[in-house]
Amino acid sequence: MDIFFVYTTKASPRIDYIFDLIFRRILGVKQLEITQDLHCFTQKNNVAKINYSPRFMVDIPFFRPHGLLEQTDIQYIRPSFALHKGLAASFYAEDTKDNTKLANSLLPFDPFALCFYLVSRYEEYLDFKEDKHGRFSATSSLAYQYNFLEQPLVNLWALEIKKLILSYYPRFQFRSTSYQFQPTLDIDHAYAFLKKGWWRQTGAFFRNLKNKDTESLSLQLKTGLRLQQDPYFCFDYISHIHQQYSLNPIFFWLIGDYGTYDKNISHNNKYFRQLVHLHAQQYPCGIHPSYRSNQSQDLLDKEIHRLEKITKLRTFRSRQHFLKLKLPTSYRRLINLGIQQDYSMGYASQPGFRASIAQSFPWFDLEQNKVQGLEIIPFQLMDVTLNTYLELTPDKAIESAIKIIKTTRNVNGHLVSIWHNSSLCEAWQWKGWRRVYEALLAEATKTS
Repeated sequence: MDIFFVYTTKASPRIDYIFDLIFRRILGVKQLEITQDLHCFTQKNNVAKINYSPRFMVDIPFFRPHGLLEQTDIQYIRPSFALHKGLAASFYAEDTKDNTKLANSLLPFDPFALCFYLVSRYEEYLDFKEDKHGRFSATSSLAYQYNFLEQPLVNLWALEIKKLILSYYPRFQFRSTSYQFQPTLDIDHAYAFLKKGWWRQTGAFFRNLKNKDTESLSLQLKTGLRLQQDPYFCFDYISHIHQQYSLNPIFFWLIGDYGTYDKNISHNNKYFRQLVHLHAQQYPCGIHPSYRSNQSQDLLDKEIHRLEKITKLRTFRSRQHFLKLKLPTSYRRLINLGIQQDYSMGYASQPGFRASIAQSFPWFDLEQNKVQGLEIIPFQLMDVTLNTYLELTPDKAIESAIKIIKTTRNVNGHLVSIWHNSSLCEAWQWKGWRRVYEALLAEATKTS
């Protein structure tokens, strides 16, 4: 009983996409078949199957469709949510007073429409108020407004669907995925002071002097006199701590030209090039597209080629600097330039599950109504979120991180963290934050 059959009345790219995501990717169904042939479907005996159509059939698990998955365009849909079985639910029958629309359906709403809406980021195609960096903010999301941002709702409803199906077909074998952890690092500033040129160092010195920033002045002078290592240059520590936990972090390198929000040292600096090349030989790496490249595919193309020239490797991973992500434009540019995986799906200001899912998924382009060749790897935790946006103490940050880690592990999800070399410097606002990262790694690598 390895084959799982689904009956629908109409073929739809959205139906194919979300059923494949839930049943094959999340629940581990070996073979999934979706058919509109009613005779063929009803004649299948001794197999697991569900009916996703307006027509009820006796003794077959029945989920009444809402209609969203049969649509081909983008409409202004902002669903409201209510709790069902303790989880946020939406896409109920349009007329809840008409009980015939709900009769015999295993759930009083359409979980597949709900999951598609969330994972496709449907709300990000609608009009919304951008934050100061032009981003869709966490507080604009339905997940934040209905208090399920820290829940992988797609995975949770998939598990509820699994329970319902097993009540009909107790011998059916689901092969669920196992929990995974992938640490990643964004290298926005390889150095705090060194290798930046005398003009930048001089400007920083007098700015710190004017602001009476004695800590920065002391660190700059000690670094310049070689009395200590540059605070941000903690790559030996980064390698050591990940080796301790047998982890293989992914490094995302900012290679863009200097600008207001792009302040790494020049890609032409020989020490920086050596640093990038050395790490690319030891660890997976990807491009960290500059802030300005978000407005220019040509500039993004230039930065990708710069990284490839330094590493001597093909670049197929990406994460947007400042998480500047605009759907569908950002993803289409990445695809056009050969990027296969993007790690930008998450919020700067809040931890949690931006797409309400705890694992990677293929990108569905709503405007073109089809799956595109880009794998989306969401992240759930970021150092800047905990420290800068939420202003948590190290102890509170550890508590927040452990909560997300346990939630992800409980659904056999894929946990991805973002940290920066600069946040491991043990200076400025990052004093005590190596302890946070070490606690995160210790918890995230637990098997149970």
